[in-house]
Amino acid sequence: MKSLQKFSLSLITLVLFLSCSSDDTPAGSNDKDAIIGTWNLVELNISPDQDIDNDGTANSNILTELNCVSGTLTFREDNTWSLAFNGVNITAITGGLFDIRCANFTSTGNGTWQLQNNQLTLFQGFTTIFYTLNDNRLTNIIGEDLPDFSSEVYEKQ
Repeated sequence: MKSLQKFSLSLITLVLFLSCSSDDTPAGSNDKDAIIGTWNLVELNISPDQDIDNDGTANSNILTELNCVSGTLTFREDNTWSLAFNGVNITAITGGLFDIRCANFTSTGNGTWQLQNNQLTLFQGFTTIFYTLNDNRLTNIIGEDLPDFSSEVYEKQ
């Protein structure tokens, strides 16, 4: 009888142990609904700051300097994405200065996406792009200085 009680107690302990789990994943961090929809470019940052519009104030966000820059990322439920981007042409001049002008074309792209632990990964052929999801903002830290970009930020519509 004692061995049956020990077995029952062991079984109950095992069931309780297995039914309790630690979930370190933040709520909604893998939620497709958090991503699906249209996202607008709100920051396209450069380093060092530049006064592109010649108003006397240098800025890191090209969108505050040029009104022609825009971008839209669209994420669909089937884990595909598309991009339309009206960007800029950047040419090095001298002394850390750059000629930054509106591009006369729209770049497009598409591929598949995956969300895990607030890390959004975009796949396009052999290219992989990483964004961090924080509330309604997607941030891609590129980390480059001009003539490249330091970061881009999209906000969900």
